Amino acid sequence: MDLATVLLLHKSSFIVGALCFFYMRWRSREPGLELLAVGDCLLAFASTLAGMGEQGSLRYEIWTFGSFSVGVTGYALMAVGIIQLSGHRRRLSDWLLVTAALILSIVVGVTHWYLDNQMRAAVFNANASIFLLISSAAIMVDFLGDRLPGRIGLAASLMAAMIFSALVVLGLVFPEYGPIAPRNAFFMLIICHFSVALFVVVLVQERAEAKLSRLANTDALTGIPNRQNFLASLPHQLKQGDGFIMIDIDHFKSVNDRHGHEIGDAVLVGVAQTIAAAAGRKLLLGRLGGEEFALFLRDQTDDTLFATADVIRREISGLAFAVEAGTVTPTVSAGVALWSGECDATKLRDRADQALYRAKRGGRDRVEMYAAASTVTALN
Repeated sequence: MDLATVLLLHKSSFIVGALCFFYMRWRSREPGLELLAVGDCLLAFASTLAGMGEQGSLRYEIWTFGSFSVGVTGYALMAVGIIQLSGHRRRLSDWLLVTAALILSIVVGVTHWYLDNQMRAAVFNANASIFLLISSAAIMVDFLGDRLPGRIGLAASLMAAMIFSALVVLGLVFPEYGPIAPRNAFFMLIICHFSVALFVVVLVQERAEAKLSRLANTDALTGIPNRQNFLASLPHQLKQGDGFIMIDIDHFKSVNDRHGHEIGDAVLVGVAQTIAAAAGRKLLLGRLGGEEFALFLRDQTDDTLFATADVIRREISGLAFAVEAGTVTPTVSAGVALWSGECDATKLRDRADQALYRAKRGGRDRVEMYAAASTVTALN
């Protein structure tokens, strides 16, 4: 493939990337997309300068220094954009990469390295490989907190681009040791740039889908799973040791009526957080509606299930919310039911609900356990 065609494809890869990033920025508020778009625009412009220079349309010193300085700045902006997109945050320290690129451009301009086209190309691609390595590392470092499949593809694309940029440098500086010709490595680099644009779009889309899923499955006020999510998460087959705890805030309507919905919301959030903290992670928790919460636990006995509910009850009774007339101290009633082998999850939840209503009829601020013939009660 002749050089003119390679440069055209090189420029096209950045134009396509810039269009993708500008469109995604228009549709999404993800940080870094605007920097990726501007970075690709600069790289497309640098490639255009190089193409015009190779065709003799520009003076040698203009296109060599122009394509170098614009290109290294473009790669720096691309790296900053990837870092911000990956970490979902903007930091002033990220701009040190752009500062480094500008310093490199000044050094190359002062030393006139750009007048040696082979030296210029080697330094340019070495700079590109460093920024691509930084970008790939940022994607993988943040993977632990954002486990989306698109990260793997994006990191692999950036790493491949880094490798091919390094191979271009190797072929230019030590042509006898290069495994492939610089032109072939450069062509593979073009494919990697297309791939980077693709996986950035994939990552942004996956994040949007994950956010929608969280919104659909999470109670907006308390931040715990909502009724739909909780019920859908219940196992189809129960086993020995499975148990339900149903919890209801005592006299919650009067809290809203006397102190307003703002205090009522604060009570709901406080109770939900207390339940989640006291019960631990090895359970299913959900807000079923209003002031009612449900927990599903495994590997329980009558004693441990009952004790868990009573710990939650006592923790909640220690809460206090300031109001004009003093404080609101909520209490809860709870009903528990342990699977005995002859019912499904819906029936087991109904049994816990029956025990809950017995607790409320028995004076509230208490825990009751479902039993076919008798009831075990813990009073405040």
